[in-house]
Amino acid sequence: MRSQSGADAVSEAVFSFVFDRRRALEVFPGIGIDRLVLAVLARVSPAAGWNGCAIYTGATPLDPEATVCVGTRGPGADEAQQQLVEQFEALDIPVLAVYEGGPEEAAALARADEGRWSEA
Repeated sequence: MRSQSGADAVSEAVFSFVFDRRRALEVFPGIGIDRLVLAVLARVSPAAGWNGCAIYTGATPLDPEATVCVGTRGPGADEAQQQLVEQFEALDIPVLAVYEGGPEEAAALARADEGRWSEA
């Protein structure tokens, strides 16, 4: 295994969390999961140091019928994860697990760029 410098390790940091799919679809009826995550993400303003931070969905380690896993990767990934978890909980959507590390990306959703989120 190749060692990474501290900056490389931070830029490749990956975090993830799992939320309750059924409750989320009750709070946001009629929209798909990707749009639902983007709607919650719109409540989070990315800090300048998050440029390049990616938000994505991937395979959930829990029940795939009942949960969704969201990953954050890159600069500020830990802070983005924390703020997303807070926003899901503020909307009464239970976050069932929080992880350091995460699944492979299944669907890229957004990337932070100059203090704004852009769709990936």
